[in-house]
Amino acid sequence: MSQASKLKKQAELAKKPTVKQAFLTFVYALTDNRSFCMAWLIAGFIFFTVYGFIDNPDLAKTASVIGKTHPRLFVWWAVFSGVSLYLNLQYLYKLNSFRDGKLAKVGNICTYLGVICIFACVNIPSVEPEDGKTLQMIAHWSTALLFAAFFAAAIIVYLLHMSMKKSVKHLIMLIVLSLTLVLMVVLLAIFGKSGGIESIPMWVAYIIVFLMNYTKPFQPVKK
Repeated sequence: MSQASKLKKQAELAKKPTVKQAFLTFVYALTDNRSFCMAWLIAGFIFFTVYGFIDNPDLAKTASVIGKTHPRLFVWWAVFSGVSLYLNLQYLYKLNSFRDGKLAKVGNICTYLGVICIFACVNIPSVEPEDGKTLQMIAHWSTALLFAAFFAAAIIVYLLHMSMKKSVKHLIMLIVLSLTLVLMVVLLAIFGKSGGIESIPMWVAYIIVFLMNYTKPFQPVKK
């Protein structure tokens, strides 16, 4: 092969996107579609809610406990919950140009880690202390808690960013979400594990994200 041919081949290869670039381009396209993201958010909220009531009319069982009897539905619970929140937080960041700065970087990292943790959680079966599988129990509950913590953090950093820009409506949302998380911790400390208690922050998070993404008062002002 001549030198000119080699240079031409190298130039062609340089133009071809890497797997990482192709993936990021694909994700960017998905999170740029308002209707697609909204559909996922609504579907995620509905599936999360319906799943919580399966064999569980009083919401006493947690998602993990329900998953012991319905393992396939537990996987779908992770898919709908993880993907719906990831897509809509990415859409939220893009919609409001929340891409630069330390808070934005923290938020983006948290969305990725949240997805990783929820899928790790469903792949580590839930066990009880009496089962004698301490490490498995710790791993399962750790990933479950981290899933919630990372997605909560991804919402909080955005609300904090907007609050520092003196946006009262975002400050109110920040206070509501923060108080909800504190309330959940207090109720869990008093009553122990409960599907109903653990569902409250997710419902609030879904509502807050919906308001910020799809209602007029939270839409960015066009310049």
